[in-house]
Amino acid sequence: MIPQSIRENKPKILRRLTFFFLVLIVAVIQNIGLLPELAGLRFWPLLPLVVSVSLFEKETYGLNFGLLAGILVDMNVGKADGTNALFFALTGFVCGLLMTYIMMNNFITAALLTAVFELVYAFFSYALHCGVSGGTLRELFGFYLPSALLNLLTLPLIYYFVRAVNKQFRLLEQDDV
Repeated sequence: MIPQSIRENKPKILRRLTFFFLVLIVAVIQNIGLLPELAGLRFWPLLPLVVSVSLFEKETYGLNFGLLAGILVDMNVGKADGTNALFFALTGFVCGLLMTYIMMNNFITAALLTAVFELVYAFFSYALHCGVSGGTLRELFGFYLPSALLNLLTLPLIYYFVRAVNKQFRLLEQDDV
């Protein structure tokens, strides 16, 4: 016998489970190197995915999905010190918070937020990996910032896929009511 509250929230639970597995699948694809490199630049689609999911799931679940994505990135990095988990969690929380109180959810907003967080993440990664050990500006302008631009180009595919998944489950919620 399924409790009434689970039966009523089934579309929400299924939607969030779908996003959970989507984050897991993208993290695995990103971490095992299935994505091609373009002129030495790497695809990191997990950050645009966290931003896109956070736009639809608001701040609490944005924080949770960001934390999950950051933990999965930290597990792949040589030293798992939790900085990626913290950054991704804050990204998901801030994006969800902005959607709840200030902004409207559309592709332009997603592109703006992704661009801002990609730039911040590029500078953050540069400072974390190269800045402390005396990295050059050539690494910043030759790898980190172009990789952020490349990841921004993956946003339309990710955003519209997340939006389609969200729309299907919202329609299920309306059908159940």
